[in-house]
Amino acid sequence: MQLARTEQQIEIPTSWSSLPMGDWVAAEIQERLDNWCPHLFGYHLLKIGALSAELSCGNSSIRHQIGVAPDGRPLDIKGDPLALPVRSGSVDACLLAHCLDFSPDPHQVLREAERVLTEDGWLIISGYNPTSLVGLGHYLPVMRQRLPWSARMFTPVRVTDWLQLLGCEVMFDERFGFSFMGKQSRIGWWRESLGRDYCRPLASVYVIAARKRRYPITPVRRRWRLPESMAAPGMARQGW
Repeated sequence: MQLARTEQQIEIPTSWSSLPMGDWVAAEIQERLDNWCPHLFGYHLLKIGALSAELSCGNSSIRHQIGVAPDGRPLDIKGDPLALPVRSGSVDACLLAHCLDFSPDPHQVLREAERVLTEDGWLIISGYNPTSLVGLGHYLPVMRQRLPWSARMFTPVRVTDWLQLLGCEVMFDERFGFSFMGKQSRIGWWRESLGRDYCRPLASVYVIAARKRRYPITPVRRRWRLPESMAAPGMARQGW
């Protein structure tokens, strides 16, 4: 298992068009966002990374949506996902589209996203799956120098473990890209259908929606003795 943190220089894509089949992947992620976004409520939504900024969360009731990344467009704030220039507990939802794949420290990216989230805030993450057709190219020296095979690629199970350690509950988990030919192939549609039913671990792309959970614990004061009477003043009392 590869270490999560690395000192190597990573090429970060600034647009979906710079990725092979990037427009198709973005359209598939967008379809899932359109289905999930009605579950998002609040005041502020943060799109972390240039790829996230190009996606729409218009089906959400959250109207104030901000894109933050070092480079790319359209952006509202230029900032580092490893140190977000956002106040803690002020964001109702965060979108990280393939942000972990192109980060030298994905743990820190998730910690920052969790820090800025409000209680019960939403975290939506997408990424490439190394145990897939795309993942095979990641292990070939000739191909791993080019996008998207140069992405770090973490399995959905591993990302889910990281989320659980941060106290997040996974609410939705979908996979696609079983042939990774998409709409360019006439037989791609039935491969996608069969893959979703029988080969989910081999999908090329995962999309996970999790919710931050914080259960406040209110201590109950111990009552050392019962009051002499359970009746309030003025109430009728039965004589003995």
